[in-house]
Amino acid sequence: MSKDDILEWFQRKLNRQPEAYDVYLVGKEFYQLGSYSRAMACLQYHVSMPGASIPGRHLLGYCYLNLHDNERALREFKKCVKDGFQDDWQLIVELIYEIDEKINASANDNYDAS
Repeated sequence: MSKDDILEWFQRKLNRQPEAYDVYLVGKEFYQLGSYSRAMACLQYHVSMPGASIPGRHLLGYCYLNLHDNERALREFKKCVKDGFQDDWQLIVELIYEIDEKINASANDNYDAS
């Protein structure tokens, strides 16, 4: 789903330009339904809008986690903490540890293959 598709859908449903909160709510609904790719598309659009919320960015991080994109999830959670959402510190530490372990395991596999 592209940004234009999202905007067009909202135009049809709301009969007006969507506000950041509208996009967040739909993204949250998609997330709760387990449609992480659609939720991600909505939330990516949400965080680019004026009036975007920290909870929208936080939920975008969880979309990335559920889609196994830990690096992007880490970036979003770091932005949340930077913006004052301190609850994401534990997630950041866990993701850094997990990413480092993955890198080390890959390096060891490459070393063993030599």
